Amino acid sequence: MKKILASIFGVVTVLAANAQVSSVPSENINPADTVKIIVNLDDLDVTQEYVQNLIADADNGLDLFIWTWKPFEHPAGDSLVNGLGGAPWKNSNPALMMTKEANHIYSYTMVPTIWYGVDAATVYKEDIHFLVKPKDGGGYGDPDRKSGDLVLKIDPPATDREPVFQFPSLVGQDDILSVVYENWRETKPSMQNLDADSAYIHAECKLISGTIIKIPSNYFADPTLTPQAKMTLVGDGEFQWQIVPEMYFNLQPGDEIDEIKIIVRKPVFLSGAERVTDDLIVTVKCP
Repeated sequence: MKKILASIFGVVTVLAANAQVSSVPSENINPADTVKIIVNLDDLDVTQEYVQNLIADADNGLDLFIWTWKPFEHPAGDSLVNGLGGAPWKNSNPALMMTKEANHIYSYTMVPTIWYGVDAATVYKEDIHFLVKPKDGGGYGDPDRKSGDLVLKIDPPATDREPVFQFPSLVGQDDILSVVYENWRETKPSMQNLDADSAYIHAECKLISGTIIKIPSNYFADPTLTPQAKMTLVGDGEFQWQIVPEMYFNLQPGDEIDEIKIIVRKPVFLSGAERVTDDLIVTVKCP
């Protein structure tokens, strides 16, 4: 990983107008990978009294905490809930304490999909909304001590990519492989506007030994007879599909997958019109 103190002023800010929030990596953030969120207190709106109070607390050596509500806010009792007890704003969760990188510069590191317990599509849609505060953020009659609301924008890869893609970028045969099909970006007329029962997966894995395993067994088989081959419509023209490769392909002890070929298709497959144009090739890392 980059040395944060060497790169902290070189990262590209995601709120370029006021440079309040930056991150490592600075762009092309994969929600299923580690991201370090960085806040520079000097770039906050210091005309606000609550920001002045926050900076004063930092200067007095108080720890600062992240307080976040999107893409998901953990409920009371959860290990990652924002605050504890009957007055949570006055008692931030120790698990949300930020790291002081330099004077007035604080960070918090997470894997967004794991930390929030949501899929990558939700992170892309909602971004990460948060603020920074000391353990006791005031309130309940006391002056607030906090930043304003902050946003780390997490945008999907450029729209010139194919509408079918995978998460994570590198997967082992015993990991969870997620495939996303953004049908709303489909340019092939015969595959556009699919309903909830019209997107299936034909998957082939090639073993190191050279053996090919296909599910369904051939392109023209009826995939509705293989329920696990059906993609799930999660809304707004987006389908998702998750498997653990070694379980899905029913591997035997000692079998090692070299790569997986994924084809999104309609239930009735008569010609190339009933499938996406390009295969998705998933390289599988060695056990």
